[in-house]
Order: sequence, then C-alpha cells, then structure tokens
Amino acid sequence: MINLLIVDDHQILRAGLELIFETVTDINVVGTAADGEAGRQKVAALHPDLVITDIRMPKLDGIALIKSLHETNPDLPVIVLTTFDDQKPIQEAMQLGAKGFLLKDADKATILRVIRGAMKGETYIEPRIAGKAFAAPKPAQPTVVLSEKEHTILTQVAQGYHSKEIAEDLAVSERTIKSHLTSIYNKLGVFTRAEAVAKALQLVLIEL
Repeated sequence: MINLLIVDDHQILRAGLELIFETVTDINVVGTAADGEAGRQKVAALHPDLVITDIRMPKLDGIALIKSLHETNPDLPVIVLTTFDDQKPIQEAMQLGAKGFLLKDADKATILRVIRGAMKGETYIEPRIAGKAFAAPKPAQPTVVLSEKEHTILTQVAQGYHSKEIAEDLAVSERTIKSHLTSIYNKLGVFTRAEAVAKALQLVLIEL
C-alpha cells in the first residue's frame, strides 16, 4: 500500500485526485494540504510514502516544500503537478530530485503509472512538459542602433511620409534620405520600407 499526501491549493483538484485513488487498491490518501507549510507539517505527522505537490501555492510554494523535504526526508519521493508555463520551477524541482512531473490535466493511467514508478525509484516527466521545460531559449534579438537622423527618418516613414516630403522637412536632398534608408535597411536586415517599419516596431526602436 502506498500512503500518499496531496498538497495543492485548489480544493477541486485535491478532491479529483482523491476520487481517482479511491478506485485503486494499492494507493491510500493519508492526508491533504492546501499550501506548502501545511504540507510540510503533515509530512512530519503522517509519514507518507510519497507526496504529490503543486508548484504555485501560498505561504510555502512547491519548490520551497521540496527543498525542505530534501533536507528532512531525503528518501521521500515527490511528484510535481505543474502547468506549461512553469519552466524554471520544473528544472529546479528536477535538480532537487523530484521523481515525477505531471500536468494538471494528466489522465488517470498516467498518474497511477508515475506514482507506482516513483515508488520504485523511477523518474518520469510527461513528454509535453519535457518539450517545454528543456526547450532552447529563444535567441536574443540583435542589438540595432539607429542614429538620431535615422530614427527621425524611420519614424516619419512609419507615419506615411514619402522621401521627398521627409527631405523637405529636414532640409536635405532626397538622395540623402534614400542613403539613410539604405543604411537603416542594412542595420535591420530588411529590404523595404514596410519591413523596416515592422522590424523597428518589433524591436521598439520607434513608437507610433
């Protein structure tokens, strides 16, 4: 029999998990807790065989709970409930030795497989989580520096002015404006006015 403690601040999720475990004979819920601090206290009082914990909770979050249990109960398996946007905490939980990683919409068969595997020392991370947690970071946008005049010209282009109008406003030749535009295109890696404006807005080089 696997004695299980559920730690999650959502009552509906706790109740849903309890219903799942009521249908199997080898898992028994010895207690539940609505935050990490209460979870830590119940681990000390109830001595569960395994803990399922949410990451985002009041008072003491899941990562802090895992850190605490790692010190006081280093052999206690912990399974993490998570969502797609918890990339950094998932990595932290794995480094702390968590044995399983489940999305909150995991099906019954997956939940039971992860719990039983954790009790055997196995580590399981849902493929959907792995793809998110260990995705390569997006490359940083290249730094683009426009001169003051280039910034002025590109802003006017974005406002719909033509080269001749910009030249008259700045008291320079139209050829000079086109030369500046060529420089802007090269810096932004684009070929047209529309692309230049779109890229500059994306990089927050200009504002409209």
